[in-house]
Amino acid sequence: MTTPQIQRRRDGAHVLTFPFDRWLVDALKAAIPGHARTYDSTAKSWTVAPAYAGIATRLMYQAFTDVEVIDAAAGPGFDRGENPREAALVVLHLLPSAPPELVTAAHKCLAKLNHPDRGGSTVTMQAINAAAEQIRSAS
Repeated sequence: MTTPQIQRRRDGAHVLTFPFDRWLVDALKAAIPGHARTYDSTAKSWTVAPAYAGIATRLMYQAFTDVEVIDAAAGPGFDRGENPREAALVVLHLLPSAPPELVTAAHKCLAKLNHPDRGGSTVTMQAINAAAEQIRSAS
């Protein structure tokens, strides 16, 4: 039997891998709109959009007591030898030519979508805040 896993991707999406559980599959389909979830039959995993990642995480913990969390979003590349500004731009989905006003707008938009009080991930929110601060301090 496979240990249930949640992989938190750098883009904020969550990839859920778990042994088949009818309740969890039905709950995911009921709580997360079709446009915000996909199923990969080869990997037998669900990918959930960042805005619904918190809901998916709560459902996983309701279905399974032992869930392994793999956090690819931690420290959005700042500690993996990447250029910190480039890594921050990736987190905020911006091009290197983005003006400060666009950085602020992207930060606000992503913060609204991923705030933990709205079902988002704390780790993702921290990565978004760190990325915005990194870009602002480098300017």
